[in-house]
Amino acid sequence: MEYGQERERLMLAGRRLLEAGLVARTWGNLSVRVGQTQFLITPSGMDYERLRPEDMVLVHIEDLKSEGLHKPSSEKAVHAEIYRLRPEAGFLIHTHQTAASCLGLSGQALAAPGSAILEPRVPCARYALPSTKALARNVREAAASEPRCPAVLLRSHGALLMGPDEEAAFAAAAELERVC
Repeated sequence: MEYGQERERLMLAGRRLLEAGLVARTWGNLSVRVGQTQFLITPSGMDYERLRPEDMVLVHIEDLKSEGLHKPSSEKAVHAEIYRLRPEAGFLIHTHQTAASCLGLSGQALAAPGSAILEPRVPCARYALPSTKALARNVREAAASEPRCPAVLLRSHGALLMGPDEEAAFAAAAELERVC
């Protein structure tokens, strides 16, 4: 199976999301970059506890065409925008973590002067309906406004965390929740 190790990592990371309380049921999604032109993403609407490596969907960054047994997460365009914007990003997590989601309702950026991970602030993407091109555009704009920050609050829609690898993205998620 192509990208077997990365598929396994996504499967295990999905379970880790549940255990950490960063998502509920099938909400949220994860992806891992596989080369410069593609990424693997969790499938749409599948329970993280039942995911198998072969369930992960390969998506082409430029045109969002996908290959796999299932439909990719409906937020694939958000992931693609971040992979285009940040070549150093290797792993993305879209969460619905409690404190960050609550703060995101305000639509305001979060000052994080004491955080080594999130400093100086976490931007908040303008609201757009989930799974839309407008949301992907708004997340890209917010991420571009703070190019060193590995987090973006999504107004009324959780948060997006990124890092060169899974550990960095999960560390950003934990730090975001702590700061919020």
